[in-house]
Amino acid sequence: MIDKMKTIVQKAIELPKYGYDLLIDSHELNKYEKNTPIRWNKLAFNKDLLKSMETQLKYSTPFPTAFTQFDRTIVKEIETKTSKFNQNNVTRTKAYLDFYRKHPEIHWALIAHLVSRNGGWNMTDLRGSILAKILPTKSRNDFFSFLERANVLIFHDVYPQLLLYEASKQRNKNLFYLLPKFSVSQFMRPFWDYFFKNKDSQLLTVALIINEQNYIEKRVVQHPIYKEKVLENILFKLQEWLQFTYVLFPYSIKGKNRLAGLTVADFTNVRHRVEIGKKLYCLLFGFERLYDDIYQFASSVPHTGSRSDYWPEMFTSVEGKAVHTFSASCRPSNPTVYSPTLKNAWSDVSHTFTDTHDWFDKKVDILHYFQEVHTPTPFDISRQYCQDVNKMIAASSALEMIKE
Repeated sequence: MIDKMKTIVQKAIELPKYGYDLLIDSHELNKYEKNTPIRWNKLAFNKDLLKSMETQLKYSTPFPTAFTQFDRTIVKEIETKTSKFNQNNVTRTKAYLDFYRKHPEIHWALIAHLVSRNGGWNMTDLRGSILAKILPTKSRNDFFSFLERANVLIFHDVYPQLLLYEASKQRNKNLFYLLPKFSVSQFMRPFWDYFFKNKDSQLLTVALIINEQNYIEKRVVQHPIYKEKVLENILFKLQEWLQFTYVLFPYSIKGKNRLAGLTVADFTNVRHRVEIGKKLYCLLFGFERLYDDIYQFASSVPHTGSRSDYWPEMFTSVEGKAVHTFSASCRPSNPTVYSPTLKNAWSDVSHTFTDTHDWFDKKVDILHYFQEVHTPTPFDISRQYCQDVNKMIAASSALEMIKE
């Protein structure tokens, strides 16, 4: 205990050095943000177009379609590919990026890739050097189950849509009449039809954000088991261990790791989750230079699930290498937190997909989901995140000292 207290005192002595680093860091960040052109200040849609979509959804009636052998072949191929890549968070995350590389007009795929990276980091945190000492094994297993189920369900629902678009694009033929074969909500049909004809990436992206968050609402967020064991128990405890309240988009300035992103609160509110999704979309695609730098990270750093992917100075995927001591620096001389890869943290999980109900109700007002949202500024949260990580380390160290 005395040795640990000496270490904390030594770190406090080093604070002036870190203060100087902070000044240099702030100067570089201010210069970067000032020189980053804004593509769009806000995300907004034509009201007449939205009314037209709403009318189609309210008054359209699905009618039986005679499927050909060609249709059945496409459906089988898509089901096979979806199952292949829906093995774990790493395979899903890679599949989203691979799709975006081939079809960059589908903005949602890149957002999904980055958000799925965050999901993987949250999963491995549960086996990392901080939370493993705070939460009992059962709580960590329950929370992993919650994260994994949301991740797998979204992929199960959306990846067939993406592949159906790819097939339509290759054949120059609208194949979205096949969406019901994958139990996709009727909500998505008019948006895919419109996109195939008009290539409105923004409208499709927001529609997909709305659809996927509503898709997991009853299946995961409001599911009695997850609600009792996770959302009303573990999640609220984890609010104090702040990595779970961040969505991070890594990038770099002059070779130094940076983080753009947002903090998330009230995960249980579907409308709030949709708004967060829209803001993340604006953040990623609203700044030209920032988009390039985030995409550079996504393309050049394979996702492993370890936070060392984006901050190797702070995190390590090598067990036993982490110093795990308080540091005032965002770039300590040795990694302070053990953050395992997904492969070393969790085994693959088998899933079933028996719930095919459609979340969309024609009585529901969908227009409020499309309210305009402004591009978030400032966008960099590196300093705030670093401070919170160091707080977690300090608190975890204090708990260890108390136990001793």
